[in-house]
Amino acid sequence: MKQFRHQARTAALQGLYQLDIQRAPADADAAECLKAILEEADVSAEAAEYARQVTAGAWAKRDQYDRMITEVTDHWEVSRMAVVDRNVLRMAIYELVEQPDVPARVVIDEAVEIAREFGDAETPQFVNGVLDAIWKKHPACRVARGETG
Repeated sequence: MKQFRHQARTAALQGLYQLDIQRAPADADAAECLKAILEEADVSAEAAEYARQVTAGAWAKRDQYDRMITEVTDHWEVSRMAVVDRNVLRMAIYELVEQPDVPARVVIDEAVEIAREFGDAETPQFVNGVLDAIWKKHPACRVARGETG
């Protein structure tokens, strides 16, 4: 299970990165964007489907997720963050809010691991801090999982 989701998240980050640098509209075709990435990565059908779902969902709701990020980063503009940083955050927020079957700690730990793989030296700590703050501040993350408080 861990391996397929890690592959999916890695592909999703690459897709989000591509959509971001292309300044694609919210309704951009994530499947088309991911086609070459998934072929090159040679991932399972299950991982490919999860990557498409995460990429499409995170990209479509990026404005909402960017507001969540801005609220916990002292109103630092998301557009000024490194492309990798903001897309790791968007991907993880999508999973926190929309994928209640994945434990929050797993989502955050995986985001930190992917940040370590693709970001710079400060990215893992930054991602961990922002996601922890979002988890604590935004009830949408906990409500989706049936948690309160």
